[in-house]
Amino acid sequence: MWRVRKRISLLALIVLFSCDGNGPSGPFESLEGLYSCQESSVHSGVKKYFVEIDQVKDANDLYILSNFHSQGENEFIYARLSGGSLQIENQVIRDLTVNGEGLVSDEFNEIQVYHTTDDGITQLDFTANLTR
Repeated sequence: MWRVRKRISLLALIVLFSCDGNGPSGPFESLEGLYSCQESSVHSGVKKYFVEIDQVKDANDLYILSNFHSQGENEFIYARLSGGSLQIENQVIRDLTVNGEGLVSDEFNEIQVYHTTDDGITQLDFTANLTR
């Protein structure tokens, strides 16, 4: 019984530590990881969600962004990293075409992306701030 309580307490501590902003803040060695995203637009207000970034195997500059624009964890787009700049070119996620560019901090703990979505009728502008 004590062992179970100890494990539950440890798990609760890990969850609290990782959610309260006191977790690791960098510097990170790569772009890969889980980011908290706050996305804003004059059209839809502010949305908060998580984005996971993974590097494409055998491609040093190509990354997969899962759940970008809060489209679901099984939905993703590709982005190319060049220096401190992230480029999203004509990527389709669900029924939206996404284009954008962003700045990546030197510590890989913050990304600011300016992007547009186009559903074939309306093009909308967004700013997404990704932090970890």
